Amino acid sequence: MCKIYGYVRVSTIQQKVERQINNIIGFNGDAIIISEKQSGKDIDNRAEFKKLLNKVKPGDTIIFDEVSRMSRNADEGFSLYMELLSKGISLVFLKERHIDTDEYKRRTQKHIEKVSSSNKKMDNLINGILELVAEFEQENLKDNIRLAFEQAEHERQFLIKRVTEGKATSSKRQGRPEGSCNIKTDKADHIKQTIRDLSKDFDGKYSDAKILREYLHNTSKGTYYKYKKELKEEIA
Repeated sequence: MCKIYGYVRVSTIQQKVERQINNIIGFNGDAIIISEKQSGKDIDNRAEFKKLLNKVKPGDTIIFDEVSRMSRNADEGFSLYMELLSKGISLVFLKERHIDTDEYKRRTQKHIEKVSSSNKKMDNLINGILELVAEFEQENLKDNIRLAFEQAEHERQFLIKRVTEGKATSSKRQGRPEGSCNIKTDKADHIKQTIRDLSKDFDGKYSDAKILREYLHNTSKGTYYKYKKELKEEIA
């Protein structure tokens, strides 16, 4: 009997997995949840995920809340995706359904009717073009899959950069004189840079709700939209 697994992952013990679990159970209540608290950079360091990969069989399904839960390493993630696909294991990404393995198979296994008429030369030309179009679409689908993992890797690099800068800023603040207003300025700069990098209204791909929930959870909506408005005015 085919099994359905839901894999959830957070990077630190302070982070919670409940949101991911709720999303997966909401999608399929029969999913067997596999939970892990480990960085997504290297699969070799994720014991629970490696156990899951060793137990899944053809016909089984693994559900992820988003592609970054599978891997934040673009090359590794893409390679694993294609390997699992070739083994007949289905992958579902709730926030990136366009790269689900079922969608990939549906679009690459479409039957192309070959042209057959009395003009064999024309038939060969048209059929050759149709084959090239099919090959192009397949490569385009692979590019979309790789792009999703590249975005997850880029997001990881961005988060590392933000944490590093945050620690450096915190260290500098310790020597400031009483009454200094630079702390407020540093906070504003951090919020604005996060909005600029992640918001789909600027250089990112995420909604305001997601950014507030997952990246600026200590920032009020009023403050968030105030700085977002200032950003728009700055680049207008």
